[in-house]
Amino acid sequence: MTVRSATRRLIVAAVAGLLAVTLAPAVPAHAASANPLVGGWGLYTGQWDRTYPTYRQAKGRKKRLFAKVALQPHAAWFTSPDIPKLVNNLGEYIRNTQHGNPDALVQFALFRQWPHGEKRRNVPLTPQEQAAYRDWIDTAARVIGRSRTMIILEPDLALDSPGRSRPRTADPAVRLSLVRYAAQRLSSLPRTTVYLEAGSPDWLRAPAATRLLVSAGVRYTRGFALGGTHHTSVHADLRYAARIVARLGRAGYPAKHAVLDTADNGHPFTYQQYRRRHSHQSFLTPVSCKRKAQRLCVTLGAPPTTNPAAYRRKLGLNRVEIARLHGFVDAFVWVGRPWRGDNGRNFSPRRLLQEASTTPFQ
Repeated sequence: MTVRSATRRLIVAAVAGLLAVTLAPAVPAHAASANPLVGGWGLYTGQWDRTYPTYRQAKGRKKRLFAKVALQPHAAWFTSPDIPKLVNNLGEYIRNTQHGNPDALVQFALFRQWPHGEKRRNVPLTPQEQAAYRDWIDTAARVIGRSRTMIILEPDLALDSPGRSRPRTADPAVRLSLVRYAAQRLSSLPRTTVYLEAGSPDWLRAPAATRLLVSAGVRYTRGFALGGTHHTSVHADLRYAARIVARLGRAGYPAKHAVLDTADNGHPFTYQQYRRRHSHQSFLTPVSCKRKAQRLCVTLGAPPTTNPAAYRRKLGLNRVEIARLHGFVDAFVWVGRPWRGDNGRNFSPRRLLQEASTTPFQ
């Protein structure tokens, strides 16, 4: 082998390592196959969310800070009701995440339950809108096909659980039947792993979350996801997840697993704490931390991995919490996108730089 060819092989290997991040097993080697997320995770490098292109164009300190997000696998959200747009965007996202490697895991959230927007959640769904939801899910399933994917299904599903502090949604049984259809349809795909969003411990109590998951079709899925739209601590999420897993087992759905969103809980807080401090600020786009010592603000949390116990010291986890990680947590994932402003609609380089420079991780 010539020096030139050897160098070329090293470059190819380095690029492959960047585009398909191989993560360590979250469970002992003999049981690693039980976790469908173990293996290479793809990295989206397309133009759509602007994160990776911004990193590529940056220099110096900014480039190093942008890398903390751009070089981490994180989930896109697909929300547009327009089916041709779904076909184009989802197909492009899969291609530019796998880069020709069918074993690279593609991660995303499907968020389609509120055609009128969440502020109008009391508007009943017409029969035509219900059919449109099923068509949308069927289309997503056809685009995914045999691709290796992880789906967080319906962030903010907890809105369908009645509570004292908010109005109940219109026809929650209808909406949950649609989510149940989606859970079954998507889980039937050969290389797709589905987690139903179960809110956060500062939103629902475990009994309500369990009832919600059962109604939404958790029987068909790998389990549930926590923290996609809130910022609670890993400690609180683990306690909450343990209660849900136990209750699901007693309800006849044993051995369910969870993924925890850690994109935005580097300095965790609850909804109630945030509202007391920032009553004039929207919780949908919380303020970013500007200093490492600042609290009640958003900064990046533990990086995504199927070996979450690797962060046990940094997170200050005790033995019970570590056992829970090994017992039923498949991964830390980045589903929330705190570096985006306007409730996730717009990429904000300023927010990303603030959060990347104040995170206690990396």
